[in-house]
Amino acid sequence: MAAAYERAWLALGLPRDGCIVVACSGGADSGAALLLTRRVAPGARLIACYVNHGLRPRTSIQRDIAAVRAQAAAAHAAVRILRADVRRAVGDSPEERARTARYRVLAQAARRAGAATIVTGHQRDDLAETVVLSLVRGSGLDGIVGLGGRRSLEDDVQIVRPLLWAAKVQCRALLSALRVPWSEDETNADLRVPRNAVRRLVSELYERLPQAASGIPRSAALLAAEKEFLDALAARALDRAADPQGRGYIVARLRGLPSALLRRALRRAVMLAGGSRGFSFAQCTAIERALRERRGGTFQAGDRVLSLSGGRLIVRSLRTLPSAPAAVEVDAAKLPVRIVTPLGTLSLRAVRAVARHDRHPGPVGLGRTLFLDREALASAGHLTIRPPQPGDRCIPSGRRRPVSLARFLAKSGLARHERERAAVLCAGGRIAAVLGLRAMEPFAAHPRRRVLEAGWRQADT
Repeated sequence: MAAAYERAWLALGLPRDGCIVVACSGGADSGAALLLTRRVAPGARLIACYVNHGLRPRTSIQRDIAAVRAQAAAAHAAVRILRADVRRAVGDSPEERARTARYRVLAQAARRAGAATIVTGHQRDDLAETVVLSLVRGSGLDGIVGLGGRRSLEDDVQIVRPLLWAAKVQCRALLSALRVPWSEDETNADLRVPRNAVRRLVSELYERLPQAASGIPRSAALLAAEKEFLDALAARALDRAADPQGRGYIVARLRGLPSALLRRALRRAVMLAGGSRGFSFAQCTAIERALRERRGGTFQAGDRVLSLSGGRLIVRSLRTLPSAPAAVEVDAAKLPVRIVTPLGTLSLRAVRAVARHDRHPGPVGLGRTLFLDREALASAGHLTIRPPQPGDRCIPSGRRRPVSLARFLAKSGLARHERERAAVLCAGGRIAAVLGLRAMEPFAAHPRRRVLEAGWRQADT
């Protein structure tokens, strides 16, 4: 077992010195991982961390801790007893909330100890249980191969599983041979817990079909390679769909993707936007359907919001939904002037003339420099910067008749949340420009008249 564990350790590129945290439950699996880690990393500082979720009787927890202390003594490791607040954790089931809370406190303990690696005792039977449980839940490829040898827990901490090649019976045999005690979790006998029911099913499967013990892990490894290939294709497709101006992704470049790639690209877009767990299959399917049917709207994507609007797909945080800042007065009598507003920063300066091609809008976006008629602005009265309001009407430069501002912004290709964050420059109560986008009549610059240059930098949302 030591030789096999060392091969797995080297394959994962794990350190043999420094500080290493081992997640210990008191069971035989994590006990074996602790003892074998000491064998392959004799010079490392080992910390056996036990996490108390507060979900089991006190006597059971004390029995677990006693086993952890005995295993740590055999491995010459320090012991840390941690407490996890399951009530504050996210997850659809008690088991998932406990796992989330456990990994959070383990990452905190590793960071405090200066460790970048957390070793767990997941073994081959756990892998088979995860595969079957994922099939039962309809988790798809990602769920089936979810129990890999390495997983990034946070930016500076990783979970590693160098024991996935071993069976539970081997772990128990190792501790028995070394006369090291372990603890049995009595809740594992509760078949109302889905994983416990699957554990019983897998055990019976091994009895009837012994080849399943090696066949299921091999299938998971093959599927993991295919998942990696699909992830690469989805990443490439998402990169091709990225808006050159940084405004999300161009929907037309995603719509033609096969469903398997499109769903994976959507998940990647949410992940790149900082999304964590909770992006369900139903949510992903609803977004895919709307995209195929050329519908817009705002959709829940786990702990993020995904918008389809203006031909763009944009993922935002729930905590940064746009608000409507109050109007800000602008005094343009003193030039140049720089005005900072909740919507962005406006820079005004006088210029002598403007080229004809600069009078008309260019690429869609909210970052263009606009040129305005200085005399028209001066005669109109005071200037105001505010967000769009219901009923606003404007006359885009080069036109004669007023149009709805909301319709103008939509036809300009702005997504819904961008329209809400647009900055309207008003002169004497009339719309003179949508800053960064287009000047309005009669305030657009004209040849042989004094010109005001308006630079706009939109605030981050």
